[in-house]
Formats: sequence, C-alpha cells, structure tokens
Amino acid sequence: MRRQELFEAKGRFGIYDPNYPGERLPNMHPYLLKLDGRPLGTTRLDIREDGTAIFRLVAITASEQGRGHGRVLSRLVEERAQAFGAQMLFVNAADTAVGYYEATGWRRHIWDESELVGIASSCIQMCKPITQA
Repeated sequence: MRRQELFEAKGRFGIYDPNYPGERLPNMHPYLLKLDGRPLGTTRLDIREDGTAIFRLVAITASEQGRGHGRVLSRLVEERAQAFGAQMLFVNAADTAVGYYEATGWRRHIWDESELVGIASSCIQMCKPITQA
C-alpha cells in the first residue's frame, strides 16, 4: 500500500524499500488499518524521547479515500502516541493533504527543516498538541 499510494501513484518508481532498516527500530511503530480483514490504510508512528511523536508515511488506499478512514487511522495513532506519553505530534504533510490536516486540528509549524529532503522536499510541516487521557 505504501509503495502504491505514496510512491508509484506519484511517479516515484524504484525508490521505496520495504526492508529499510529504520522501519524496525524500537521507537518506530508501523500500523495497518483494516476493515473486514481488508487493508485500508497504513502509517508509522515514531516516538521521540522529548515528548513528541512523528506521524509518518500516512496512506489510505486510493479507492477508500474520502470515506473517513484517514480520520479513524489518525485517531487511533493519536491514542497510541498518548499511550507512549507524547504531548505533541508532528507530520510532513503532502501539499494535497494540508487541508485535511488543518480540518482535523493540525497547524502549520516548521519543526525540523532538515526533514524536508527527498520525497518530503515539497511537504508542509505541521504539528498538533495532544492531551493525555
């Protein structure tokens, strides 16, 4: 799903590496959203020691976009970030997703310009404070 939606659908062929070692570090948590056993969305949550977390590689299957699955995935991952003790979420949002993020409580905020390279070079950095439940 990541390869298709985040890379190939955007003309980025041969770049995605499903065996990238960074995917399996202890503070990086991949998630897969399913409905009736069918995968609909995916993301990775990176937990940082400073009380922040990064929402990465967010993708919803093209045929399921616009049906609320992104909101469900976001809510579930936000709950996981809270469980890890995070107080702030960050994301490198694709320009086409900024409206979605703004509508769900995120605001534009440059949090690490060094992240804006490669596939993230045209992204908009955003943040969202989260409260502990």
